Amino acid sequence: MKAKKLFSVLLAALMVSLCFTACGGDDETTTATNTPADTAVVDSYFVPDTKLDGEFTVLTNTDDAEWTNNNFFVEEDSDDPVNSAIYRRQKLIEETFGIKFKVIEGVTRGSINDYVSTSVKSGTKDYDLVVNSINHMYTLAQSDCLTPIDEITHLDTSIDSWDQSMLAQTSIAGTNYFATGDITVVDNDATWVMMFNKNLAKSVGIGEGDLKSIYDLVKDNEWTLDKLLEYCKLFTYQDLDQSGTTTHLDQFPIATTIDFITGLYYGTNSRIIHKDAADIPYLKELDDTTVKLVEKVAEIYTASNQYTFDCHDYSSVNPAVHLLSQQMFEEDRALFYSEVMQCVTRLRDMDTDFGIIPVPKANQNQANYTTHSVSIVTMVAGVPKDISYDEERLARSGMIMQALAVEGKNILTPAYYEASLIGKGTRDEESADMLPIIFANRVVDLGSIVDDDNITSISNSLIDAIKSNSTNKLASLFVRNKSKVNAALTDLVEKFTEVE
Repeated sequence: MKAKKLFSVLLAALMVSLCFTACGGDDETTTATNTPADTAVVDSYFVPDTKLDGEFTVLTNTDDAEWTNNNFFVEEDSDDPVNSAIYRRQKLIEETFGIKFKVIEGVTRGSINDYVSTSVKSGTKDYDLVVNSINHMYTLAQSDCLTPIDEITHLDTSIDSWDQSMLAQTSIAGTNYFATGDITVVDNDATWVMMFNKNLAKSVGIGEGDLKSIYDLVKDNEWTLDKLLEYCKLFTYQDLDQSGTTTHLDQFPIATTIDFITGLYYGTNSRIIHKDAADIPYLKELDDTTVKLVEKVAEIYTASNQYTFDCHDYSSVNPAVHLLSQQMFEEDRALFYSEVMQCVTRLRDMDTDFGIIPVPKANQNQANYTTHSVSIVTMVAGVPKDISYDEERLARSGMIMQALAVEGKNILTPAYYEASLIGKGTRDEESADMLPIIFANRVVDLGSIVDDDNITSISNSLIDAIKSNSTNKLASLFVRNKSKVNAALTDLVEKFTEVE
């Protein structure tokens, strides 16, 4: 299937209307959104009569190996469709507003907060926009280093270019300090998915007779934890190197990392921290439903059952452990491979066709497939607090932030789907149909994304219990950590509501 035809399928699925912007006067620039023409809601951004001037400085991770964020500045156009889209969006906004983008080199996710804190404390207004991972941005918000989203002039996060689900899940007491969406595609890269080897699936009869194809299971609302277990039992563990023990050279139904635990847990639309009607987070009591879900995840993951190969158990073989599970899938020794979306594009040279699917539901009663967005690499954008003291600079940041999101939807996101996924990553129309399902309902849980060891203690305990196959201790682990989680949540809410 040619990439052009596949892209047309994806366009139809997403209802994306590609439209470049016409700018003029002090009218708002408008473009069509991802909805049919007769019901289209228009995304827009404000363009002033007078051109802005000077550099617009974006602080983001420019030195993070394969997770380096180059979505805001590239030196020149290129043959790579995504980099070309970044360049075209950059030049369009620069010409529209009369600014020049600048990024700070040599910055990592871990160092960004120090840069912002120093600027805010000194009032030097060094950065117009900061883009970092969710966990670090919560720390900045609690430290009164970010401007509340609703106070940023010319920024309207209610439009389709911003991820509404993320905004609802990451707010506290009705306040957001950061947002994500089409402003970047790194958040797409951070989305947890599953892949399956189409030849191996066929070899064990999947897609024949009573064994539905995995795509059909997804479409028919039948892709559940039980179905994953059923299909794992078809493609059994094999001691290929005849070592008498499980190794990285054997055959497993699933190849993955330890993050597969949270991937499966959040695929059941579960949370550790919930929010009440006033948008205040609270720790939900441990109930039988949660315990049973955790036990099911443990059944899939437990080493003795030989369903899942966790590459983190083999760090002595290769410190870059993720390459072991990738290699297993590439060499046709795993039916399933579960990782973040970015890893799909690392399989461009794989000879065997594979498909992309969401992680399974808890059961057929679950309304939607939900997908974990890994917090340490899910990038969100905000404006440093020192900018808010300068009305003109704040309005400038709001205009450009909004323009980046709207033109990201028009230019960057379609290129990401077409080139990274359709042209090189995914191999068939069915995978293209899966992508809207995967991206539609991403889960971010305050119980695992806030950079606070007390708040994340239950999340970490849950992972440890599943990893060690000791889910019978889950209740005692919950009781042990409950008080410190509640105390930390109270402190979090106080910091969010007290910052000025």
